[in-house]
Amino acid sequence: MTYHLLFKALAWLGFFAAITVSWVFYIKARNKERMAMIEKGVDAPDAFKEAKFPWLKIGIVIIGICMGVALVVLSFMFLPDLGSDFLLVLMVLSGLFFGGIAMIIAHFLSRKEKK
Repeated sequence: MTYHLLFKALAWLGFFAAITVSWVFYIKARNKERMAMIEKGVDAPDAFKEAKFPWLKIGIVIIGICMGVALVVLSFMFLPDLGSDFLLVLMVLSGLFFGGIAMIIAHFLSRKEKK
């Protein structure tokens, strides 16, 4: 019965690790972009005035994650024999899977938007 606590701890640990890794990659990419702008002689504050926050991409990813979790919850309603530990792991994995698919869709939508 301690597996339940282990899975719960791993789920939270994975959540916070994903946030931390995302933040680190964001900071690295921003720093690299600004260094390239400095090398070209472009004034950085003027270049970032036109930047818009990617609300569409974030919305699509959140919808994808929610769809993955909702799919597991609905399947649990029809298959109640599955254990709650398995349900938690399946929720995390399907949320990641559908979130990844949503990221790919958001990427292609923003690429069309730029053209």
